[in-house]
Amino acid sequence: MIAHQKQIGFTLIELMITIVVLAVLVAIALPSFQSIIEKRRLVGAADNLYADLQYARSEAIKQNKIITFQFSTGANWCYGIDDNAAGCDCTAVTGASNCTVVAGKNAGVDENVEKIVLATAYKNVLLSVNAIASPFTIDPRQGIPTDDGTFTFSINGQSKTVSLNTVGRVKVD
Repeated sequence: MIAHQKQIGFTLIELMITIVVLAVLVAIALPSFQSIIEKRRLVGAADNLYADLQYARSEAIKQNKIITFQFSTGANWCYGIDDNAAGCDCTAVTGASNCTVVAGKNAGVDENVEKIVLATAYKNVLLSVNAIASPFTIDPRQGIPTDDGTFTFSINGQSKTVSLNTVGRVKVD
């Protein structure tokens, strides 16, 4: 008698059908993942601005110095924070922007950290600003800005707003 051994595994046709079904499922799910990714970019940009505005307020109070917050809008938006009178230009080449804040002392010498955020960090997210002039400053006595208004980030019909009021309160909507 000849014993037949049972084959274990998949046939080529079964494997091809599985790959086709998987490809169809990925093609259906991909657009919803894209909108989730865009929403996360939008929220990330707004949350980062919120944190940086709070940081600028706290540094003004901590260092007892006027902090300058400079920004540029449009497709290639940016913003930067500066704690000296030299001025800050976030549109300049990184390193030449002069958007620096003293982060502490290293061996008795002030250690400056560049505080700049560029649109390239948040692909396809746009920034528009309402009623705030660039640059504006933050007073060291109470962390109060010289201007108030809103920053609006948007991407494909979705938007997120960061508001700054005259008493220095920052809010994300």
